[in-house]
Amino acid sequence: MPLELIGAALGSCIALYVQRFLHVRNLPYHGMRVEVEQHKAGNPNRIGAFVARVVLPAPLPAAYVGLLERVARNCPAHETLTHRSQVLVTIETPTAAAA
Repeated sequence: MPLELIGAALGSCIALYVQRFLHVRNLPYHGMRVEVEQHKAGNPNRIGAFVARVVLPAPLPAAYVGLLERVARNCPAHETLTHRSQVLVTIETPTAAAA
């Protein structure tokens, strides 16, 4: 379903930003994964909540925990979802051929 792709985009974005953070600090990231749960809501039918879990391959120094949480929350996909982006829809139809 296309709706699941939103969670995949969020997880991929978080993973990229977390990986960059860890790489710059020479911290291990190979084997890291991001798991995203999507919880449905109704009226209107949509995803009501995302739960993203970053699973690191090694312990993280305590000084980096808060920073890494902020990095994950500041990826563009997270920002897009939390700031209710405007969505414009247009309908285009082919024009009739001139007779």
